[in-house]
Amino acid sequence: MLEKPRLFGNLVTQVIGPNLCTFCGACMAACPVNALWPVVEQPTIVGTCALCEICYYQCPTIEFSRDDVELFLFRRTRRPDEPIGIVSGAYVGRASATNIQSRGQDGGVVTALLAHALDSKMIDAAVVAGRDSLWRPKPTVATNYDQLVQNAGTKYTPTPTLLGLRSAIDEFGKSRVAVVGTPCQVKAVRRIQTSPLGNLRLADAIGLTIGLFCMESYGYVDLVGNYLTSKGIDSATVTKVGIKKGSFIAWEGDKELLHVPLKEIDKFVRQSCKQCDDFTAEYADISVGAIGSPSGYSTIIARTEKGLDLVKRAEKAGYVELRELPQSEKGFQKVLNMAQMKRLRKAVQKTESA
Repeated sequence: MLEKPRLFGNLVTQVIGPNLCTFCGACMAACPVNALWPVVEQPTIVGTCALCEICYYQCPTIEFSRDDVELFLFRRTRRPDEPIGIVSGAYVGRASATNIQSRGQDGGVVTALLAHALDSKMIDAAVVAGRDSLWRPKPTVATNYDQLVQNAGTKYTPTPTLLGLRSAIDEFGKSRVAVVGTPCQVKAVRRIQTSPLGNLRLADAIGLTIGLFCMESYGYVDLVGNYLTSKGIDSATVTKVGIKKGSFIAWEGDKELLHVPLKEIDKFVRQSCKQCDDFTAEYADISVGAIGSPSGYSTIIARTEKGLDLVKRAEKAGYVELRELPQSEKGFQKVLNMAQMKRLRKAVQKTESA
């Protein structure tokens, strides 16, 4: 008996309906007839479906094989003593350029690494999270240093990043593209590259992935549209947001507009984040986040050979300042603890929903 085709309706039933969609953009980017488009932070069918099943097989929430991805990336699977995935090198670092330090998040490491990757011709574009004047995030294709700096900084609300990859290919004609994203977005990249029906145009164009440490993201309408407004804050005046020492902070230049405990905005956490157990973007070439490092610096985990090579070359060329972070050091242990907390949260959610 032939299996029924797995179509967008299956994604609606298995992923979108139960609020498990991460809004990564993979299904929309891969659709060969452009029948899918984002509407209120979820993919929506807006055209005639070709019944090709491609959207289903790009989704990182369905049938994601950790072993397949690790064999693809590392030619081996992780050992029991590798709880956050395979690590080739760990560092504390920041960008060398002061304009990147001030504009970027926690020392601007991601922006500096991308700048070196562009300058060295490793990539010809980078997909990053930009934003509009109302702090609404959007996938943005950066092809030069100024664009990287302009779009630096974390947004904390989701964007369909993989649509940016398609834009880099179709609209900008790029073929070696870096993708910067949260763990779920990195998983989407690897799903595309290893799926039996992966979109080869997208897969072949992916030249680098930089993953961001992430405990959760927040719904844009809830956090920015409603909550900030209720606090008397015009989102158009916000220049930077951040999460530091258990607080959510919004700035206008050097002025703090808001400083509240994270628990005050817990109710805006997207449901799909509570089902995720990956804190450190375990399948990226390089993972970056603030946990484990002093203020103004980031923890950098090089995973693949490609990622480790870029980190070392960027340091040698003067783009980043680094020191090694031994896994026995307190900072690295903080990373492990946060990763364990996220895994436990998912376990609790699974138990409560059973």
